[in-house]
Amino acid sequence: MTEAWKEKRIFLVGGPGGVGKTTIAAALGTQLALQGYRTVVLTVDPAKRLAQALGFENFTNDLQPVNLKGIKEPKLFASMLDTQRYFDKVISRFANSETQRDKILNNRLYRIMVESLGGSHEYAAMERLLEFTKDNSFDKIVVDTPPSQNALDLLNAPQKLADFMDNSVLRWFQSSNTPFSLFRQGTKMAMKLLEKLFGSDFFRALAQVMDDLEGMHTGFRDRNLEVIQLLKSKATGFFLVSYPSEVRFNESSDFSRVLKEKGIPLAGVILNRLEKKFPKELTKTSDLSEESREQIQKILDYRYSLATQQQYWLSRFETSIGKTPLKCLEKRSEEIHDLETLSQIGEILLS
Repeated sequence: MTEAWKEKRIFLVGGPGGVGKTTIAAALGTQLALQGYRTVVLTVDPAKRLAQALGFENFTNDLQPVNLKGIKEPKLFASMLDTQRYFDKVISRFANSETQRDKILNNRLYRIMVESLGGSHEYAAMERLLEFTKDNSFDKIVVDTPPSQNALDLLNAPQKLADFMDNSVLRWFQSSNTPFSLFRQGTKMAMKLLEKLFGSDFFRALAQVMDDLEGMHTGFRDRNLEVIQLLKSKATGFFLVSYPSEVRFNESSDFSRVLKEKGIPLAGVILNRLEKKFPKELTKTSDLSEESREQIQKILDYRYSLATQQQYWLSRFETSIGKTPLKCLEKRSEEIHDLETLSQIGEILLS
């Protein structure tokens, strides 16, 4: 394990969806556990094949031990993120009374807000992480962060929710002189649509949940400061998973820039699914027909061109990240279906 990674207790694995981020988080956790660290992996709705690779028929929200070959005492645990569950725990923590807590949790519009409010999933991930950090039984914590088009949503979610919960925001919604009240008195079409979706008492329920949230902004702001402090800690490492292409390079550059502005160091970059090197032209083809040679050559041309493009963007990544550790993983022809394969990937990452 590189020294830069060895000192980390918290591994935040971030990046856009579709780059293999969840698999890398699982592989990292598997190898850390095999090296003797008591490790927990928090993941987001993993693919069925990954759950099966970890030995689960079904992934649940509870901590589940993973049976590692040759290790008697459980060293690896996994859990799936449950946004609703952890949002409920936050409400319970910050409510001024049991009455306030119950009124919010029993408001059906609150349930809809949790699912639709921007940043709620990311906030739940940070809330779960803070919970794990206070559990001294774990040596290493790996978080597969929620995928998003903008990976910075993870960093901004606590602040956004703190702003939303601020009393001034709630009063803005409740004021009789706001666009909200005008909308409430607005077009019949909009009214009918909302009533059809949420019932005739939609606006009354909205006003009620806003009233019930009054006074909880301090707790959310304190939590935001706690998250920022954790992200800046030397024990935390943010690892960006990406892919060597123009789109992913631009995303990663923007992400690195904002991380720097926030004072959060980037611990490492992982470029996944690199094409294996193929010869540019066929050799020893005397036993093939002309048609077969042409078909194979077309495939080679495509793979060679793709690999060449990847190498170009790989060099751009190397230049842009400077001394930040970079790990490259070749594209695998087979799906990840066992712990041994996850361990092999993790060994490359930690070598």
